[in-house]
Amino acid sequence: MPTEINMLHKSGWDYLSHAWLKLIYVEKVEYSGQEWTFRKDQLERHRLVICACPCRVIVDGVRISAVSGTVILCYPGQWIETGGPSKEKQALYVLEFEQGSLPAGKGQENIPASFHLDMLEYRIADSVRLGDKIHEYWERSLSFAPSASADQMRVQASFYELLALLIEQRQHRDTEASEIVKKEIDLRYREGLSVDELAALSGVSRYHLMRGFKERYGKSIVEYLTEVRLQHAKKLMLESGLPVSEIAERVGFRSESYFRTVFKKEVGIAPALYLRNRRRKVAAYSWPVLGQLLPLQVVPHAAPLDHYWTDEFSRKYSGDIEVPLGHHYEFNHRALQQAKPDCIIGLDSTISKEEAAQLGEIAPVLLLPWMEAGWRQHLRMVADFLGMKEDAISWLEHYEQKAKLVQERVHNSVGDEKVLVLKVAGNELQIWGRKAMTVLYDDLGMKPASLMDNIEWYAPVELEHLSHCEEDCRFIVSVNGDTQSQAYWKRLQADKQWSGLRQVQENMVHLQQGHQAWVYPWFENSALYQERQLEMLEHLILCTHQ
Repeated sequence: MPTEINMLHKSGWDYLSHAWLKLIYVEKVEYSGQEWTFRKDQLERHRLVICACPCRVIVDGVRISAVSGTVILCYPGQWIETGGPSKEKQALYVLEFEQGSLPAGKGQENIPASFHLDMLEYRIADSVRLGDKIHEYWERSLSFAPSASADQMRVQASFYELLALLIEQRQHRDTEASEIVKKEIDLRYREGLSVDELAALSGVSRYHLMRGFKERYGKSIVEYLTEVRLQHAKKLMLESGLPVSEIAERVGFRSESYFRTVFKKEVGIAPALYLRNRRRKVAAYSWPVLGQLLPLQVVPHAAPLDHYWTDEFSRKYSGDIEVPLGHHYEFNHRALQQAKPDCIIGLDSTISKEEAAQLGEIAPVLLLPWMEAGWRQHLRMVADFLGMKEDAISWLEHYEQKAKLVQERVHNSVGDEKVLVLKVAGNELQIWGRKAMTVLYDDLGMKPASLMDNIEWYAPVELEHLSHCEEDCRFIVSVNGDTQSQAYWKRLQADKQWSGLRQVQENMVHLQQGHQAWVYPWFENSALYQERQLEMLEHLILCTHQ
């Protein structure tokens, strides 16, 4: 069998004697920081990502600490996410390239060649300049200008210059302590590894190792070790048929009870329920459906991964979702045809009747009447569809008990004062209505201000109108995290009309940092979101009430 050569083991001269590399696609991707956008791809080709500024990049579920000059090398079959939650603008260059083997000379053996380096992430100061140059040449090469042919050559030459910098850095850079530790955890996760042992192995202090690992991977050493152990535990649970006690021991937990505790805390589902529910292949066609499935302790087999709490969702569940879905019907239809789920759950507002009929040929379909029914009814409908009616009843009983306790505590704290929820989104100030804040007005029984009358979801409001609010009214203000919203909030605070309001002067304003995705509150009209709102409002009102 012929030997495969790659860049890891051979010099560039040896490699290029047997293979070719060609840049075939260049794109500059920008995220404004004002509108929540997200992109997730499973790669068909090699891809280089050059970060022109700090960016959010996740490769196969691992977050990269990407700053200006970071270059990320990805391989076919990997999943890469960019964009998503950020207060600032993000800009990056995407370079896709292909490789192939050159025909051997007379009497020589054909040797398959693969471009492979043993590092995922590089820090190259000159990479942003090169990325800008490559993009400029690429755009010019697509024109019909006389220089187009020459620019095509310049594109490839600059691409090879970038590859040379990657190879040079791999050859001359020592492996960082965090990389050593990550590889050690991947290999020895079954053992009782301690941070002190890993620090000694990497040759740096405990403090520097913990800080460096967190900066590099976005999670602590202990969090990553737990994540790896749980990933292997899930695989064994689904494939081996071993008892939980043996699985816990095999993946490095000191006892079965401790494993069950950690599993429930991190995954949100007890091991037995996880195993039972994972055997049912449920497809969540839209991400709001996740908010009805997770309270029933069902992790979908197929689902979109672009939820606004993407990092948390990716950490807990992306490894369980075997079929990622997108926002294009043709793509989703093909994916579900291949996946053959047991059932499909979506929203009637996002799927046409024709699409629903076609999906019904794959599996039974439930379309929730998203704008007509409340979240409790949605939860019951999903539970009935899945044969989990008792699970929904149990969850709702627990929620109602929790809401009653919070209601009593809030009433004892603020009495019969009224409340108005204000949202800062972009350059707009909004009042959020009863449906958007059903937890506050219905479950906690707080009285709405008269300014909220006749507002179901939300409506814009002028600053001067807030002076008409009742004197015994508190404000809850949620400010989106994007640059535009933050700038508008600063201007609002400096405005005399705002500072002159009684609520501001008497410290009757509760500030809650929001998220730019919360523009359309009906997207989160789900059981899981209502429970989160309940917890957030309890903390916000009780902890900030003077």
